[in-house]
Amino acid sequence: MRSVPRRSDERAAIRERRSREIVLMEAPQDASFALAYPSPYRAGMSSLGFQSLYRQLNEAGVGTHRVFLPDAWEALALPWPQPKQAIVSYEAERPLSSYPRIGLSIAYELEIGGVIRLLEGAGIPVLAASRGERDPIIIGGGPLTFSNPNVAIPFVDLLIVGEGEERLPQVLEILESTPGRRDAIEAAGKLDNVIVGEIDRGRFEPLPTPARAPKGLLPAHSAILTPDTELADMFLVEPERGCSRRCTFCVMRGGTAAGGMRILPKERPLDVLPSEAKRVGLVGAAVTDLPHLESLVSDIVDSGRGVAISSLRADRLTPRFLYDLKRGGYRTITVASDGISERMRLALDRKVSEEDLIQAATKISAAGFHKMKVYEMIGAPGETEEDVDELIRFALELSKIQRLTLTFSTFVAKRNTPLDGQAFLGVKEAEARLQQIRRGLRGKVEIRPQSPRWAYIEYFLAQWGPEAGHAALKAVHAGGRYADWIRAFKETPHTPRTLRFGDEETRARRRGKAIQPRLPVYGASPAI
Repeated sequence: MRSVPRRSDERAAIRERRSREIVLMEAPQDASFALAYPSPYRAGMSSLGFQSLYRQLNEAGVGTHRVFLPDAWEALALPWPQPKQAIVSYEAERPLSSYPRIGLSIAYELEIGGVIRLLEGAGIPVLAASRGERDPIIIGGGPLTFSNPNVAIPFVDLLIVGEGEERLPQVLEILESTPGRRDAIEAAGKLDNVIVGEIDRGRFEPLPTPARAPKGLLPAHSAILTPDTELADMFLVEPERGCSRRCTFCVMRGGTAAGGMRILPKERPLDVLPSEAKRVGLVGAAVTDLPHLESLVSDIVDSGRGVAISSLRADRLTPRFLYDLKRGGYRTITVASDGISERMRLALDRKVSEEDLIQAATKISAAGFHKMKVYEMIGAPGETEEDVDELIRFALELSKIQRLTLTFSTFVAKRNTPLDGQAFLGVKEAEARLQQIRRGLRGKVEIRPQSPRWAYIEYFLAQWGPEAGHAALKAVHAGGRYADWIRAFKETPHTPRTLRFGDEETRARRRGKAIQPRLPVYGASPAI
């Protein structure tokens, strides 16, 4: 993948990337809607949801263009404001501010900094309450809405909660047909799964139930192939949506408004594969649980294409499946453990055992793969030093079977899960735990930890209400360093809010799924 200088001419970068794209769905030059991603091109074009909505809207005759955060503005810590960059669309090189309606696809909490930089950089008032009659209408949505979209409410005029395939075209139709900016926003806000953002200071509507797209609008799939992404030249397609499993930390868990697995017939994803696709990425929350996955992968590889899968379960790996994955270009097999010990995996309802992981490593080694990578999560409620010791012992055992890499995240409690409201482990505690693991593994296992500091910031954004958005604005303006975020949270009054989405925590208590009592006040934060 070619790199673009961080302070390059943004228009030149756009033209260079466009010249390398294989466009499967052409957009008209004249469009009234811009679909914007608050991270750079390589991340936005790796998002199946973003690509699929772009394709769907253009197929339906709703002219839609793409806009991304400039590469130079990606860093979490960045003095602000920066020298100006061209915030223009890829299809027409029009300024983002010239589109009367703009959709923001937000994947996770820390992208809220990109939202602020993108809007301000485009010359659009960043707060919804500051916009006037001639300003674009900003529509927020994306994966973040399944957890805590409150952080985005200060910046959007409308928020679509859940899956956008059906609701977004309906919102755009109402906005197009209703005279007057405010009247159009209020009218669209009456749709199911849609609320009005903070268009008046302090206006916070209750979050609705997330939308679920009709099965007839699936599968989601790519509109453009490009070498300039993390998933270079890969055609993305979703053979299933949702998950039936009940992992207690996951917002996509079965039994919630977001959860439940919708399985598509094998022919549906195969039928949308274009001849131009040389590599196929199967994307979904629980792809490995597809009953016909082995057959689907075999058919893709037999057609001469490479294959990649968004997630693999250790207990679903078979010799035939691994053989086809290797034929499809796999060199490293990645599985998730999450809980760092057998006790923690049981407590998190993860349903992956030591024996599953040992058998997976044995099969991966026998199949001749270069490496096994395992996702781990430290700091889940109830975790102890004994669990850390068990992780070290077991990782060394696995490394004798297959070359091993462990990737660590720090647990962040998410709304709409049984663990909502649980405390954050602590930055110093998480760093000490990672250091203990590093010493214990003695260089025999590679570890790749994510920053506990930024996990702590994510925790506040995941647990607070819309005031978290106002804190984010202060932090970005101050330079976006860790200390700037902490200071912004200290200075921002915080009011705990009622749990939504069917009171998942109460149901968890009834079923005995909660690991330990919740914090005494919902949304309560640790000392800053």
